Amino acid sequence: MSPPQLHKWSHDFCILSTVIFPKKKLLFAGTQDSKILCIDLSTYNLIHTIYLGVSEETNTRSSVLCLTKSVDEEYLFSGGADSLVRVWSVRGGPEDYRLSVKEMITIYSLMDIGDIFSLTYIDELDLVVFGSQNASLLYVANVSKHKHAQEDYAMLPHLRFDKFFDSKGPQQQLIMSDKSSESLNTMKSRTLSMSNGEDESQGQILQVPSSNILPFAHNGFIYSIVKLESRRDTLPVYLNVKEKTQYIISGGGDGISKVWSLQTDSNSETDHSASLYLISELDNEEPVLSQYIEFPFLYVGLTDGIVKIWDLNTNQLVSTLQSDDYSDISSLAVCRDHIFASQKHGITKFFQDDIYHWRGHQGSILSSQILCKGCTKNPYTRLITGGNDGSLVLWNITDLVNSSQESIHSHENWETDRRNSWSATTFLDNDHMLHSLSSLVQFQTVSRKADTRQLLEGRRCATFFQQLLFKLGAKHCDLLPVKNGGNPIIYSVFSGNSKSTVERKRIVWYGHYDVVAADMEDWKTDPFKLTCEDGFLKGRGVSDNKAPLLAAMYAVAQLVHNGELDHDIVFIIEGQEENGSAGFKEALEENRHRFNEKIDWVILSNSYWLDENIPCLNYGLRGMVNLKVSVTSDEPNRHSGFDGGVHREPTADLINIISKLQKDDGSILIPGYYDNIKSLSDKELSQLNEIVERAHLHESVTVESLIAKWTRPSLSVTTMTVSGPGEPTVIPQSASVDISIRLVPGQDVDKIKESLQNYLHSCFSKLKTKNHLSIKILNEAEAWLGDPSNTAYQVIREEVAKEWGVEPLMVREGGSIPSVRYLEKTLEAPVIQIPCGQSSDKAHLPNEQLRMKNWYRLRSILVRTFNRL
Repeated sequence: MSPPQLHKWSHDFCILSTVIFPKKKLLFAGTQDSKILCIDLSTYNLIHTIYLGVSEETNTRSSVLCLTKSVDEEYLFSGGADSLVRVWSVRGGPEDYRLSVKEMITIYSLMDIGDIFSLTYIDELDLVVFGSQNASLLYVANVSKHKHAQEDYAMLPHLRFDKFFDSKGPQQQLIMSDKSSESLNTMKSRTLSMSNGEDESQGQILQVPSSNILPFAHNGFIYSIVKLESRRDTLPVYLNVKEKTQYIISGGGDGISKVWSLQTDSNSETDHSASLYLISELDNEEPVLSQYIEFPFLYVGLTDGIVKIWDLNTNQLVSTLQSDDYSDISSLAVCRDHIFASQKHGITKFFQDDIYHWRGHQGSILSSQILCKGCTKNPYTRLITGGNDGSLVLWNITDLVNSSQESIHSHENWETDRRNSWSATTFLDNDHMLHSLSSLVQFQTVSRKADTRQLLEGRRCATFFQQLLFKLGAKHCDLLPVKNGGNPIIYSVFSGNSKSTVERKRIVWYGHYDVVAADMEDWKTDPFKLTCEDGFLKGRGVSDNKAPLLAAMYAVAQLVHNGELDHDIVFIIEGQEENGSAGFKEALEENRHRFNEKIDWVILSNSYWLDENIPCLNYGLRGMVNLKVSVTSDEPNRHSGFDGGVHREPTADLINIISKLQKDDGSILIPGYYDNIKSLSDKELSQLNEIVERAHLHESVTVESLIAKWTRPSLSVTTMTVSGPGEPTVIPQSASVDISIRLVPGQDVDKIKESLQNYLHSCFSKLKTKNHLSIKILNEAEAWLGDPSNTAYQVIREEVAKEWGVEPLMVREGGSIPSVRYLEKTLEAPVIQIPCGQSSDKAHLPNEQLRMKNWYRLRSILVRTFNRL
């Protein structure tokens, strides 16, 4: 079923290209028969037809293959089969009851470049760049400022001497073909009449300087050129952003998307030269036919119905989508993560992991554009498509994109609000911090088993953080790529006041922006929409870990804004913590040069109080090794009535060896498992007794249970799965269990892994079975034990006590944070953890929440703490 069709226009030849002028409420469509159709989007009437070439007769020599415009909608640019780029002035519009479209400049090249398949205009440089059939990139600066000069019309591609058709006659006199002779005379007369009119700028021709032609920019036709548009302070570092420099991405038949920088050096309006530099390449492996940028993502339409999505911040492939129609993606349009791919047999819409398709035209769809809701004051979100059947169709796609409209719209409003409020001190107040959190919660940054939408949301959230950190006063903020397509790491630095007389320290704040999944049915509110109710923040990630991160960021920003930050603060924010911090260590190892300066402290807030009333400081976490143990048979799933008792069965073998991991009393039988475990000191035992006495804990919580949960290792069999339908009469071909082992200080992760695997293989070998055992380590983390007597803990303890009016409890936890011990060892700096929320926060559970009082007070504590360390 197709979406509602708002209007349809018909033409006798193919619609090859389209461009929308939303402010003027105009739609321009380029055709195969060398025309540009101008349509009023208010009345849907065809109000003007522009004829290209040397006459108004029907011809296909100047087919309009590509169109673009200037941002102010003063200029229209066309390129096509005649090897020319035409610059049109567009004056007036339907609301003015007059429209004037005049050809100002014709741009040509002395090189025979063939058809022009792609072009774009860069307003900031007044520069047009276009890609051609002969694989060249051509560009001309100061286009609109071109002054009338001596012109040789015979040099235009369709007029100049043709070696085959224009030859010398018997008397060695030049005899031009009728086509060339007629074309030249017509062009001269048409140009003369325009030049003698009111506007002397009409009818000029402009040659592309030879220095502005890059032959073989691709090894194939250049089908697409798109502008890389974003605020300059958030463009990727590898672009080496400079003044008078803009960026484009070209895509060609060689399957490569190439990132280029374009720079103009001269201030002269008559200088049309510029510099073009290749920055990076993205290999799509299939010919690139179309591209679309919705920063930070590059969407690439390929042959065989494939769409690839790249993160331009990290140059990583995020996702590959495949349409059910395996035909080429001739055009792409994207609206709020909804991808509309134009193909031979219709339009395919991708959103999250859903695919929706409708026919649309009688033939192939060659061009598409989106008009967002509110554009031209229309209440609908609309899609315009043009096809080789000569039809131009306007679709109402409002219902197709409504699902994510509110979320993205609020992000856009956030940007506007921030730009309007940066100059005010209130930018740093708690209301603005709350507004930032509202935007962050809407990003569904699920990192474990993420679907397409969540993959995009994670990277979009990283970009959001990057922009926010710059606005808060960060000196540097880079997104570090993580292997295997993981969410990037945010690395940001706030520099201390150079005039401060205090010895400058360097402090790392660690956090994460990814979250665990949320089942909507189990929540009382929308988990990805911040709800403020009864003094609590509610939503996925408010406690773990987006709100505590913001508290630290705004605390630092407050000090920077007041000129009071004495020390350098480095934020390391990862996006894979809930997925075992996959790729975190490798990414930091590749960026060790960023940590050449000594790090004095590492601080995080990724934990909770023991009860609702007494604040805590955390100084210990257990480590972990999570693994999957599987037993597989060479036989298929079998029936217990036919094959029961004939062969050794995988499930029985698996249960057999797993049972040998523990004694009947629960103690663990892995050799060497209890070696080197640190015993509790008298002081720690005293602290545990204090915890049980002071904290309002459940009556089942005792000193012994805290010792077991925080300071003793454990082994848990968490899940079991089998192949087949799960019927009682089916013998599974394979069976597996997931095992979670918690470790404590003194236990070596590598030794435990090795001993465990050797022990399981030894037990399995004694079964004399033909089945096969496999062991896969899923993730791991070292145990961490801090020093609660060090300076940082004492400073924070004093500030917490001052803020809350009560001495905090010194606690440990039974959970694990993979990156903590790694950061402590790698950066050679003590780690301190200051919990933010209460025991009722329900992190990882339905209805996650955080008390606003706790959040605001954490910020106040950190404002005073950072300068005392």
